Amino acid sequence: MKQKVPTLQELGSRLAEARKASGLTQADLAREVGLDRTAVTKIESGTRSVDSLELSRIAAALQRPVDWFLVLPPPLVASRRAALDVSSERPADVQLEMLARDVEQMIELGAVQLPDVARPAGTVRTVEDAERAAGIARQFLKQPEGPLKNLLRAAELLGVVGASLDLRDDKLDGSYVALSKGGVALINGGTPSGRRRFTLAHELGHHVLADSYSAEWIVTAEDEDRERLVSAFAIHFLMPRDSVVPRWAQLHGRDDPRRAAIVLGAEFAVSWTAVCAQLRNLELISDGARRALAEQRPSKAEFLELELFIEEDLRPPALAPGFSSAVVKAYRKHKLSRERAIELLRGTAEPQDLPPQDAVPLEAMQAEIMPLDE
Repeated sequence: MKQKVPTLQELGSRLAEARKASGLTQADLAREVGLDRTAVTKIESGTRSVDSLELSRIAAALQRPVDWFLVLPPPLVASRRAALDVSSERPADVQLEMLARDVEQMIELGAVQLPDVARPAGTVRTVEDAERAAGIARQFLKQPEGPLKNLLRAAELLGVVGASLDLRDDKLDGSYVALSKGGVALINGGTPSGRRRFTLAHELGHHVLADSYSAEWIVTAEDEDRERLVSAFAIHFLMPRDSVVPRWAQLHGRDDPRRAAIVLGAEFAVSWTAVCAQLRNLELISDGARRALAEQRPSKAEFLELELFIEEDLRPPALAPGFSSAVVKAYRKHKLSRERAIELLRGTAEPQDLPPQDAVPLEAMQAEIMPLDE
């Protein structure tokens, strides 16, 4: 259950956080919303209340939904933010928190149900453990072999609602946060397609391996080892050994290693770096061959010559399909307003795209006028 901000101090703190992230001074914000600078100062310090009209104007100026100021973030997002300087809040932080809140709202409405994911028994301490965990996740999906075409759907079936969004100039590839049940993953849509897919698989790894959250800009020696194991999960999830080894034998048997690797990467929709690394991980090529291949990325002409078409997966904005469907269904049933539905769909639909709402049952209209138990 989402917790309402209980005090003026909490509200003021949220406002100050959003203002600093937007790069505005108190005077700038005051001009934008038609208040005195001293009024903004008092609101942020928690010594002045703010009415609904003022809060609406402030939210518009800071490009946040009103709800963002009135609801505390999920605890793990808050704990992650606590490790950072508020003044250096990144676009990814804002988007991840709003995505987490949106998923929690849909869960509370009963519109979204995230499954309990099958996790490996015991602690994942080695690359072999990570590969086994990837196999368990594949078995859970009933897709033990071959490429995963719809990665957002696969992640959702494993309990993670994913979104690929334009994070402007943010350098973060992706981030994950656990909710009370399930989790959310945010992917930087500004990166190439293969990299986006690996990032989503990586964030899914944090979920499957029961990691609380990923803060990839804060790296310690322990974090580096954790990230190595999560990355091992990701590449084995995308390119399972039992699929890659026989396919490589087919391709390499009739073509040179470079052309075979290009075809393999295209079939499994992974980046050139990832396919070269996995071929080495599976001992299908030497480390020297991996380095030689990785240094020269395939050109567009090579893909054309091999009659390969690279599908742009996770092109932003992209949302988990089940979540998007749940939003539209909730709108149909009058559980969400048009404005809120469009907000939740994050640019994947326009207001005119929404279907007609269902007719309100007669008994429901009667209940609005006169309670049925009278």
